[in-house]
Amino acid sequence: MKKIFFALILLATINSYSQNKSLMDKPFIEVSGQADTLVLPNKIWINVLLTERDSKGKKSVEDLEKEMILKLQEIGINTEKNVSVSDMSSNFKFYLLKQNDVFKSKSYSVLVADAKTVSNVFIGLEKIGISNVHIEKVENDQQKNIRLLINEKAILRARQIAESLSKPLSQKVGNAIQINNFEDISSQLAGSIAGIAIRGYSAKKYDNENSYNEPNIEFEKIKIVSSVQVRFLLE
Repeated sequence: MKKIFFALILLATINSYSQNKSLMDKPFIEVSGQADTLVLPNKIWINVLLTERDSKGKKSVEDLEKEMILKLQEIGINTEKNVSVSDMSSNFKFYLLKQNDVFKSKSYSVLVADAKTVSNVFIGLEKIGISNVHIEKVENDQQKNIRLLINEKAILRARQIAESLSKPLSQKVGNAIQINNFEDISSQLAGSIAGIAIRGYSAKKYDNENSYNEPNIEFEKIKIVSSVQVRFLLE
């Protein structure tokens, strides 16, 4: 029985090798194709660090937290759904600044959907003395679906290139026998903000609402790229 089983495995291996060798013996063309698109981020995480140091110990973290929540609600953010402690290990950390001065801090993550709301959060928190704010990360919630569509375009582009190269030789492009997809890591890091240093503005600039012009903050679009390498048979 073992001999029969071994013989079947050996036969399957030989057949597989023969098929692969048969494909490799046929003429083929190997080309690369690329496609990309730009999308605006619609999920932006803002990190807010509350620390008693900002108020020189005049306000506790709990007081700052209440003021922050009220301001975010005033802006129109659902604080129960879109505000969370960003790092549980940082919850109520203590910072020793001087020998006898110990200040507490707490870090939050605020999720918003557009650049205008980001601007409102930065300005609103600055008004109440919370300036330790920065963009944590950005993404588009349809990135995975968009990448699938871009993969299709990259494959079609590769075939077009193969056809343009083989046509002068009076050869036709056949089936694909090998496809490799390369993900562009740089596109995952895209989506930075131009002019995000709002925290540099003085709170006095917000005293007169009518005299202050809201800064025009725009996100760079996220570039989604798909690169493929395809091997086509030539007929």
